[in-house]
Amino acid sequence: MSEPVKRSRKRDYRSPLREAQASTTRLAILEAARSQFTAHGWKASISDIALEASVSKETVYAVFRTKRALFQELIAATVRGRDAVTPLMDQKARRIVLDEPDPHRQIAAFSQDIADVLARVAPLVDVARTASRTEPEIAELYKMIHAGRRTNLAVLAAALARNEALRPGLDEKDATAIIWRLASPELYLLVTETEGLAREDYAVWLAGMLESALLPPG
Repeated sequence: MSEPVKRSRKRDYRSPLREAQASTTRLAILEAARSQFTAHGWKASISDIALEASVSKETVYAVFRTKRALFQELIAATVRGRDAVTPLMDQKARRIVLDEPDPHRQIAAFSQDIADVLARVAPLVDVARTASRTEPEIAELYKMIHAGRRTNLAVLAAALARNEALRPGLDEKDATAIIWRLASPELYLLVTETEGLAREDYAVWLAGMLESALLPPG
């Protein structure tokens, strides 16, 4: 009896050059999307994004599939900043905040860090807020953005609770709600763009408000 002929398996081949080109294209599209969405809001077109990124419209759709998916990825990448691969709460800057044992220094460090994040992402969240009035799919995304914020900010409330730093009568849920409201993109834009407060001054203000709301008097 003859042995069955073994079919050779195709090797999985990944070209480093091709991957680098794909990454460069992706970044170019995201930067163009940031420019277009910031300038034109949700009315920004895939055609104009493709033109600014020097790629075809078909390439944009091939990489991101839909306009919403592109915008959602842009939000995530903008929140993460320079370290676009590592999730926000796993980044070194967040770990330093959460590992700080002194609650006053912890809140001060958090306020400086979140001010940097909000300076990047708040204009894009405002695009989602405005579009949510007329676009049901963006209204859903807008809610998801704020739900994600609440999940991330709950980590700070939990860290303060572990250190027994919360003022008497305040639990983690209520502390999270306070942080979520005060460190919101909408409030950041109101304070910096409408009132004219500098980002650094917003961070100092936020730290003072959080200390007053979260920590015991004195």
